Amino acid sequence: MNVLARIGLLVGLSWGIGGCLLSDDVCTPADTTYSCCVKQHLDDASQCSTLEAEVRVLEPTVHPSTPRTHGTAVAVGTVVAAATLSSDGEIFSEKLRAAVEKILRECAVQAHEAVNRRRLGGDPTLEQCREIVERKAGGKALTRAIKLGEEKHAEAIECARSRLNHLLPGRFSLEQRYRHDKTTGQLELVSPEQHQKSMRSNQGKDMKGTLVPDVVIHAKGNPLKTQFAYDFKFPCLEITLPTWTIYPQDSPYYGESQGQVYERAFGAALRVTPWEII
Repeated sequence: MNVLARIGLLVGLSWGIGGCLLSDDVCTPADTTYSCCVKQHLDDASQCSTLEAEVRVLEPTVHPSTPRTHGTAVAVGTVVAAATLSSDGEIFSEKLRAAVEKILRECAVQAHEAVNRRRLGGDPTLEQCREIVERKAGGKALTRAIKLGEEKHAEAIECARSRLNHLLPGRFSLEQRYRHDKTTGQLELVSPEQHQKSMRSNQGKDMKGTLVPDVVIHAKGNPLKTQFAYDFKFPCLEITLPTWTIYPQDSPYYGESQGQVYERAFGAALRVTPWEII
């Protein structure tokens, strides 16, 4: 199949031709998605393997002078397909992205409401948010807003783990630590064992500059082929704008925001709050 035919197939998928990517609708012979093909060939799903290769892991033919970028919109004439391709050609439809973001937002809402109810019986007041409830070694004060946010974050991560496992098995990572080479743009995975060893041997000094997004969507089985990054943000009050962290002076990213660095390293970077995705 040449590249124009593949793009045509992608456009068809993005417009919902076949309509079976995220539903259990009955498929017709005209449907072209892999899932519909399987439903039509329950006795021999191997007939669909070629279609799966074409639809799920395209290897686009790109002219050597054409740059590859994260999240490239595919266009045919003046029509833009509602899908994105990672640098290795993995399809990620807008329909699927919307399903991911719905899950993440619902997890944020669930964690926000559950923790507020458990700790305070309801939404906190401004005074409660500002109250100092703990002091760390060295005297650093932790407000109730910080403590609530930490608890909500942990609950949202576990909610995302459970629900994304059903939607995107093998295509997401949670709190995965990465090294990012600013010069080459290359990513490297840092295992929990490597991080723990660093913390024991030098208090994590060689982990400075590593990045840990809450959620990364990537090519199946390959966390280095990233497409989107999301971070949960839990302002204590809805009126408080959720901001990206600004890296401090001792960071390799000094002066930049977390969002800027994430976009450069992973593709699109978004903040997930109980009220919206930004």
